[in-house]
Amino acid sequence: MSNKNTTSNSLVLITSGFPFDNHENYLETEIIYLSKKFSNVIILSHNTKSEKYRNVPKNVQVKRIRYKVKLIENIISLKQLFNKIFWNEINVITNQYKIGLSIGIIKTLLISIENSSRLGKRYTKEILNSKKKDLIFYSYWCNDAAIALANMKLINGDKIKCITRMHRWDIYFEESKYGYLPLRNHIFENLDDVFSISKNGINYLQDQLNFNTKSINVSRLGVKKIGEFNKKVTEKFLIVSCSNVIKVKQVHLIAESLSKIKNYEIKWVHFGDGKLKKDIINYCKKNFPKNIRAEFKGRVLNKEVLKFYIDEVPDLFINLSSSEGIPMSIMEAMSCSIPVIATNVGGTSEIVNNENGYLIEYNEDDLKIVEIINGFFYLHLEEKNNKRKQAYKTWLEKYNSEINYSAFIKEIKFNDNLAL
Repeated sequence: MSNKNTTSNSLVLITSGFPFDNHENYLETEIIYLSKKFSNVIILSHNTKSEKYRNVPKNVQVKRIRYKVKLIENIISLKQLFNKIFWNEINVITNQYKIGLSIGIIKTLLISIENSSRLGKRYTKEILNSKKKDLIFYSYWCNDAAIALANMKLINGDKIKCITRMHRWDIYFEESKYGYLPLRNHIFENLDDVFSISKNGINYLQDQLNFNTKSINVSRLGVKKIGEFNKKVTEKFLIVSCSNVIKVKQVHLIAESLSKIKNYEIKWVHFGDGKLKKDIINYCKKNFPKNIRAEFKGRVLNKEVLKFYIDEVPDLFINLSSSEGIPMSIMEAMSCSIPVIATNVGGTSEIVNNENGYLIEYNEDDLKIVEIINGFFYLHLEEKNNKRKQAYKTWLEKYNSEINYSAFIKEIKFNDNLAL
């Protein structure tokens, strides 16, 4: 007998890598809620290489779908020059986006049309032909998978429901290689629902690219409850950060800022890996004074990061990215009552403010960051703990996974008989 809180709807979740390797760690929480509310969940993962596999709930089935187009298929994509969708999009690029056409943009568009066509055929073969009823297709990213779903929706109409989320790189055109993301109008006009994780993302699409955003709603991500933790005066000053060590995350700026602090001891712990990690470690070895210690944990499981927050009770969390959606890493820090220093990019201002941390401009120099760290260090303990309380309150009111994912599921369900 099925749980009275579940629906007979079948959910098809399309991911870039989850549950393989360490891809899309943030889905570890969401998949739990999805599995509780849908009797049948199928993950179509585009990761076809990694064998490292994370456990998923018992009613979740995992299939692999090849995503990347091979070289010969790039050549085959030239046939899309005769596709009406291609020429409609060329008109959108020149008249709505008002950006110049380039070989890179044309190539990106052709490959996306070809790739989404192939993906749609695979999704149909794997899922639609199985005769399952009340199918909801959910692309976690607004990419070629979302384009494929828009195509499928045109063919199948109300027989299926198709939705997507948008985060950062799949919203902001400047984050892409050629300053262009394919077929946004096609996606927005044909999917049943489109969700942005931040209000900033919707404003960007409306103000910068002249999109009609009435069909796009905000659906915030969320993290599980960890707990409120106050700090004792005798404990060490601990700074933590968690991100890929790549250019956009500006981890080097944290290192450069800490190298200028001389008056008290700091331990900085960073979780995450990337091609710039070795350079930053070498910088720390050469430039850190004796009072600053750095430890690079590398890429670890999400539960290990949270355990560290609980056991060690960090004083500050720092995220100095030059581009973001709304970082899950900040949500997790706040769920553990950790005040945050963050750059005012993307939707970060929707979570960080001067009550629960410090919001700075993304192009601030290291001296400003030093000033903020020093200012926090010399606060009275009561003032520090007030920021900790505000950080936890922000998580509780806006980024609580129980509230946010329950509301999301209510939005996407096929019918009205799903109790939440």
